[in-house]
Amino acid sequence: MKRAPAMGWLARGGAGLLLAAALPLALAQAQPAEPAPPPSEAERLVFQQDHLANTRQPRVLRYRYVEEAEGKPAVTDRAVITLSAGAGGRCCDVHGEYLSGALAVNLPDVPQARGNPVVMYFLEGEVRRLQRTTNGQAAHFRRRIRQSLADAASVTQTTIRWGGQAVPARQVRIAPFADDPFRARFQDQAATEYALVLSDAVPGGVYQMRAVLPGAAAGAAPRASRSLTLDEAN
Repeated sequence: MKRAPAMGWLARGGAGLLLAAALPLALAQAQPAEPAPPPSEAERLVFQQDHLANTRQPRVLRYRYVEEAEGKPAVTDRAVITLSAGAGGRCCDVHGEYLSGALAVNLPDVPQARGNPVVMYFLEGEVRRLQRTTNGQAAHFRRRIRQSLADAASVTQTTIRWGGQAVPARQVRIAPFADDPFRARFQDQAATEYALVLSDAVPGGVYQMRAVLPGAAAGAAPRASRSLTLDEAN
């Protein structure tokens, strides 16, 4: 019997502008599936938004990575998203270089991209980290994050500083493992929360992504945090 598509990071309802060319798909089932519910606002912003609408020319987007954890020195690194002219001179084909050493994530280039693949790199980096540190299954962590974006995300209006002025942005927040039935198996990491800050006013449409493991007590400093922020001097 043929297997259903291996969805990877693809959101429900065919939300594949960002990732359709990045991860392989298996054969679809012979019988048509039931219609999927419409994507949530968070899914549309993260997976369907044309992040590169304001960046239709070859250029390089650079992001600063900062990782901090209790009792450990801070780690800094970088991610580089290169937009180049593709077939027929149309822009843009996208190549990513995400972090280095053990933190590096290597994924296929995305031809004629519309969404910014830096989102995929960040989320995949988080999934692989969880897999390394908990011995859990990457597919489970991906599924929980994707489902949280569909069912339990909050989307709020905010502002960020860019180009010396305040510009509008939207923040998507999720806590994908808060009600995970298997959270006891990775209790130390299960409280991790994620925030994605998106803005049409910045090149590439993605300003910042953060993962935060809150402190043990209310008001305490985070036990760990990881952030990826667009460098204004890009």
